[in-house]
Amino acid sequence: PIPDKKLWEPLLKAANACGFDIDVQSNRTLATSLDAAVRPEDDYFNTLLRLQATRCMSQAVYCSSGQYAGPERMHYGLAMPLYTHFTSPIRRYADVIVHRLLSAAIGLCPRHPSLEDSDHVKSIADVCNVRHRNSQQAGRASVELHTLVFFRTRKEIVEARVFKVRSNGLVVFVPKFGIEGPVLFDDDTDGNEPTATVLDEDAMIVTNRGRTWKVFDKLTVCVEVEQLPARRSRLKISIIDTAAR
Repeated sequence: PIPDKKLWEPLLKAANACGFDIDVQSNRTLATSLDAAVRPEDDYFNTLLRLQATRCMSQAVYCSSGQYAGPERMHYGLAMPLYTHFTSPIRRYADVIVHRLLSAAIGLCPRHPSLEDSDHVKSIADVCNVRHRNSQQAGRASVELHTLVFFRTRKEIVEARVFKVRSNGLVVFVPKFGIEGPVLFDDDTDGNEPTATVLDEDAMIVTNRGRTWKVFDKLTVCVEVEQLPARRSRLKISIIDTAAR
């Protein structure tokens, strides 16, 4: 579905802070704007910008075409007015339904009466959407578990990129491992060093303890597993060096 205009605000702010204008009037103007938003000295900048754009888009869903008007059936991310997908029917039940509908449409097999009922096909699509979201959540949980296992016995010092700025810290993306996580600012007083944090949401800049970070800046972080009470653990990302920015 077409994303609500408010959903584009994080992308537009991040791009404007970096000196680029992104046109989100349509998926085609968006694609053109993203293609033009490049920094010759920073090959990964465009990838980060596209990650921001993807986060702003609505989740693609299965639907019964008879239940929606033409514009509502478009695949925004692929810039296609009509779209369906199918692979081997052993992969997803949605593909089985698509195979059956297409086979009936071109006369390879007779139509089952249930496929002539738009409400019934819609109910199938709704179930597929629920199952798909559940599988995504399970996949993310599995990735989190295996990430903790991977870092349980190691500590990695790697380059990261600022993905978001907040009043209490940063959200960073670590390209080497494809992980994203928060970096919280330390509230403890360190001598006479100021601890007040200043956040400029429009410029996408945050300053803490006299150090300033801007969206998409480079920084060096330490990725490790932090042990918590009750035999729990979590992934911890902390800033090691800011000179790499």
